[in-house]
Amino acid sequence: MIEIGKKYTLTMLELGPDGYDKGAISVTVTGRDGNLVEVNGCEVINLASPLFYSLIDEAGQMAYYQTLQDNVEKSISSS
Repeated sequence: MIEIGKKYTLTMLELGPDGYDKGAISVTVTGRDGNLVEVNGCEVINLASPLFYSLIDEAGQMAYYQTLQDNVEKSISSS
């Protein structure tokens, strides 16, 4: 679920000289109406666009990777 006021990593497909590539930026969601999401108070992103790739919760992603690291460290110290 996309929450207003939360920070996300927005990844879009961008056309470059060698074809399409992914470009990612950090954004704060400031509004939402159906498939349209306003970010940073000025840009509107259409989540149904074929160029939209992902919108990842930054805090959730950091917590996930911290959990993975903790589990690896536990398994190493217990062996």
